[in-house]
Amino acid sequence: MDKAAMRGTRQDENSPSGATGPDGPALDPNPDALADFLRSHDFDSTAYIHYYKDLARLDAGAALDHYARHGFREGRKAPFSLSMSTVQALRLTEWTDGWRAEMGRRATHAALWTLDPSGRDLRRFIDLLTPSPDHVTAIVIGDSHSAFLAQATPMLAAGIMPAPMICSGGSARGLSNSHSRAGYRTYILDRLKRLGQMIAHRPVVMKFGQVDIEFLFDLMRVRDGKTRYDPERMRAFIDDTVERYAGFLADCRAVCRGRLIVMSVFPPTLGDATIRAGYVNAHIAFLNEEDDADRLKAQLAALDHPDQVERTAVARHWNERIADMCARMGLDYLEEFDALLGEDGLIQDELSDPGDHHIILRAPRAQARIAAVAERLRAMVLDKD
Repeated sequence: MDKAAMRGTRQDENSPSGATGPDGPALDPNPDALADFLRSHDFDSTAYIHYYKDLARLDAGAALDHYARHGFREGRKAPFSLSMSTVQALRLTEWTDGWRAEMGRRATHAALWTLDPSGRDLRRFIDLLTPSPDHVTAIVIGDSHSAFLAQATPMLAAGIMPAPMICSGGSARGLSNSHSRAGYRTYILDRLKRLGQMIAHRPVVMKFGQVDIEFLFDLMRVRDGKTRYDPERMRAFIDDTVERYAGFLADCRAVCRGRLIVMSVFPPTLGDATIRAGYVNAHIAFLNEEDDADRLKAQLAALDHPDQVERTAVARHWNERIADMCARMGLDYLEEFDALLGEDGLIQDELSDPGDHHIILRAPRAQARIAAVAERLRAMVLDKD
């Protein structure tokens, strides 16, 4: 996974949230009692040190002591080696009140930020499917932008536990190719088939397309020698790509026991100057068999590029076509686009770094929108129960 995607899956965890529980401040535990609690419940000191870089010089014993004396009050997450099924059982029995209940909440959150976000650890992935009275598990499959739906704090607050399968650099168009370098088509179909009844009736959210409209079209222009930007050619590319994506989704529906939901793309975040300079995501280039990033950057810089207004219109066109496709196929459509725009019709400044094609997930506005999307997702699930 690329660094931006890894950053995206964890951005909501970087700031201490305070020692509060779902119903208000948690009781402040005695540090020695908390330390004994951590030892008896397999506190994962290695994961704690790995995640919090300011603790890098601590050994395992010192890390446990740090959490007992400082980390709890600072609102830090608490990783355990316990399975999610064990955590859920303890939350319903022994961890029901006071600071123990708060520890149970943090342990639930930690199950996400200690997970391989690609979902390739099947045992850990299946563990996230553990039934809970607090949340519904949603399988999230998409490119690195799907990290938007893998944020523990706002998602769990809205009653959704995401089980992510982030296919970094994956394109909707590439999902129609059984022989692609990424291999995501085979991976996804095989995983859905193997999960079988374990995900029956659970939401399965597919979020692809950002790579297609922001990278793949330009890579094809380079290969075809089409220097001039042609908006009609772009829209024809989108129409063709959506039809290929539809074929993949039909294949997923044939093997998937869950409820397929297709999510929109976001407004573009890259600034015009960054685009004109030849923005290159090396991982996406590699997956599309472009191994010389410097040469590709020069080739992209030589293209005629549309401004951000046109690129935002392109993203909107993609979403319109995806909404039409979902209506035709009888799939649910989950949109998050207009709420991310500012008064100028472009992505809100708070949400964007003009030099990064990902939304800034740690931004308060992004956290609020993630929670709002999670609430809509939960409503969609409950409406069909």
